[in-house]
Amino acid sequence: MAKAENYRKIVFFSVLAYIVFLLAMFPLNVAYKLIDPKGLPVQVLAVSGTVWNGEVTVKHQMTGQMSAQWQLNMLPLLMGSLQSSLKVEGADVNAQLEASFNPITQNVALSQFNGFVQAGLVNRIAKRNRVTLSGDLEISNVSVNYNLSDKFASDASGRIVWMGGDVSYPKGRKKGQANLPMLIADLSEDSGVLNVNVHTTENLAVATANLKTDGWGNVAVLKRMIDLVGEPWPNKASPDTAVFEISEKVF
Repeated sequence: MAKAENYRKIVFFSVLAYIVFLLAMFPLNVAYKLIDPKGLPVQVLAVSGTVWNGEVTVKHQMTGQMSAQWQLNMLPLLMGSLQSSLKVEGADVNAQLEASFNPITQNVALSQFNGFVQAGLVNRIAKRNRVTLSGDLEISNVSVNYNLSDKFASDASGRIVWMGGDVSYPKGRKKGQANLPMLIADLSEDSGVLNVNVHTTENLAVATANLKTDGWGNVAVLKRMIDLVGEPWPNKASPDTAVFEISEKVF
């Protein structure tokens, strides 16, 4: 009886592995034509490879033309979880990372996230706020686990560095100008809250941001940032005082 049970298990997992293998090796361009997605936020220019090891080239007015290459890992796929090595390349961005998603637990994990984002892309994103800047972004060893269901972050770490440079920003009906030093954003987690602390190379805080477990995000700019920009401040305040805060529902 035990042998028959073991035999059924072997057959079941063999069939499951075979089905997963067939799906993973399915040509990506054929899968894309069968799905025929409508209303995508990007223009899909080309797809190639397989579902397992594929590449897609897209175009968007903000990011320009970009290509994404991935390779799925087989073992997590057999357990119902997606885990992939991902590489993104474009005129203004170059990044590599490991990413996974479990549709049952709703857990998203990013690790070994490294790359560069040039000022051109940052400026297109910041354009609606009438802000322009020079200096590129460098992403170093960013890792974070985030549960979409519980809105709970864990194991967040890594660093994003802005190289510094000239900045233009709205100042009433005019524009202000400043030259800022290198700024560093460190990621961390505390009791499920995802935190970002922005500071100078001397470890002097200039801004903070967080994503709380209720789905609300908060950004606070400290007076030290105003001092770096060189703008006067009407009230007496210490450099570590938050002089500007904004909160918004993210999830």
